[in-house]
Amino acid sequence: MLGISPHGLLSAVGIVAAWFLLRRALRARGLDANAAEAAVGWGIPAGLVGARIDYVISHPGQFGSIWQMLEVGRGGMALFGGLLGGVLAALIVLRRRGVAVLPVLDAAAAPLAAGVALGRVGDLMLGDHLGRPLTGAWGIGYTIQPGSVLAPGFTPSPARAPGLGESCTDLGSFYAGCAYHLTPAYDLIAATVIAIVLVLLGKRIQRMPGVAISIFALLYAGQRLALDAARGIDERPFAGLTGTQLIATIVVTASAVAIITSLARRRRPPGTESLETLTSGAPHDSRVATPTAVIQARSGTDSSRPGDAS
Repeated sequence: MLGISPHGLLSAVGIVAAWFLLRRALRARGLDANAAEAAVGWGIPAGLVGARIDYVISHPGQFGSIWQMLEVGRGGMALFGGLLGGVLAALIVLRRRGVAVLPVLDAAAAPLAAGVALGRVGDLMLGDHLGRPLTGAWGIGYTIQPGSVLAPGFTPSPARAPGLGESCTDLGSFYAGCAYHLTPAYDLIAATVIAIVLVLLGKRIQRMPGVAISIFALLYAGQRLALDAARGIDERPFAGLTGTQLIATIVVTASAVAIITSLARRRRPPGTESLETLTSGAPHDSRVATPTAVIQARSGTDSSRPGDAS
């Protein structure tokens, strides 16, 4: 009997919904939807590759050889790496087709956030990505029921209560009757808020190419950098950071620089020449003498004699 995972099903729904919203955004901005369709066609498989790479970086202890890293059928995908892989592939396709890349990526920013939010619903249904024990004063928690079959990687499964010498605070174990951070809920809420922010900003940033997609990258990577600290079984091989947090640090830095650079260009005083203008040549000004005009003026001056009509 063929089983369908809520995770895979809702991820597919999120991709389809994001593409539908992207097509609407492209039409509203008068952009080429055909080129974007080709970019999405390459972006989906590239996203799967990126998701696997991110997972391997975040869980190096699970793999003893390169062949095990390539065994995708056994599971192991990370959403953040999937987003990066898909966007990078789309960027390459758009550039090869001679399409203005940044306006298309900007149009995709809000749909991407909405797609992430929908995809996370499947994780909530599956009880996947359980975090650390919920012992603080805040958090969205999930209390495991006795006998529950946990998502792959979470043990003991079926779930049981803590035994002798075991406790709800044990890291890496998930016991019945204990509450744990439900990290997909954090991601879902954050992605929803990001989508709303981008829609509200709307036309205010539409004339600033690259700003919308940079805002999406900054906010999404920033929340992953902060909230992934609550994850439960992710390895932390780099200065106490997960692989996703390490990648998110790079993305946050790059997107912040991109936004600051775009705002600086926007605020340049009118009449200030940019480096591009100086290197590519100033617009024609009739008051600036061309070489031919200079030669003619000099010829006229040399041929004139005292007493000639001026």
